Amino acid sequence: MLASMRGCLSASKKTSRSKSARTKTPRQATERIVGMPLRQHMEALSWVMPPLNGQMLEPPRYHAVTWKDGQIFHASQDPDRVLEPWTAPDFIWKKDPAKQQARTTCKDLPIYNRIPGRRFAKFVSRVMEEEDCAALLEAVNKKGFTPALVNVGCERQVFSPEVRDGHRVIVDSTDLAAWLLEVLRPHLPIDLEGYTLMDFNERCRFLCYTPGQCFEEHMDGCYRRQDGHPHSGSHSRVTIQLYLHDVPRAHGGATTFFPGRRHEVSIQPKAGSVLLFTQDLMHE
Repeated sequence: MLASMRGCLSASKKTSRSKSARTKTPRQATERIVGMPLRQHMEALSWVMPPLNGQMLEPPRYHAVTWKDGQIFHASQDPDRVLEPWTAPDFIWKKDPAKQQARTTCKDLPIYNRIPGRRFAKFVSRVMEEEDCAALLEAVNKKGFTPALVNVGCERQVFSPEVRDGHRVIVDSTDLAAWLLEVLRPHLPIDLEGYTLMDFNERCRFLCYTPGQCFEEHMDGCYRRQDGHPHSGSHSRVTIQLYLHDVPRAHGGATTFFPGRRHEVSIQPKAGSVLLFTQDLMHE
């Protein structure tokens, strides 16, 4: 089992740029209705995972849906239940991010065609303590995980389990994003190819994968703030991937850049650590 949080660094645009996008056509829709992992299987898996903050890892709680393969959703339908209320754990108000920042260490990863400050991946340790990871995981579990959808552009997502079959919770939390930004600020580029660091956007995605589940090789999509937002038009350039618990190598769970190639780089989840990488890197 792997539970992690993904957020994005937002940037303001200095110069006009164009970029190409990769699209993937979903397979023909079938009538298969979504199933959920059995509770007893999740509990058994929790027992074999390393403890978190001295306690057995809490099994994921799933929110039932009746989606069909190939079903397409528009953002206005809110399939990820982003608009539902969610309460962040109180450590983000009680703990000084500057003190946590002082505990972090950062390692640059040997990514193929790496360009410092422009195209990179970094692994930052001790961004959060285990007690805070446990509190955040508990808060996410209260909302419940739904199947992870695939972004196909134009504010649309598709349910495509042959491409991506994990689960996720999505919340908007400016407080959590602001706290993490201050902890990670020394490890972030101020400027990236004509774009200036603004903040971490508030769209936080909590992902859960169990053995056998995966997200095929891809590059992360750009998150763009919509009209009406105070920073409308700003968009993401860097992924912030926070690991909420340890996963032994024997259980999989690694993030692998350029998988299957001679220059592949794999990172195993470690509770409280963060993987930072530019959104132009292929990974699974």
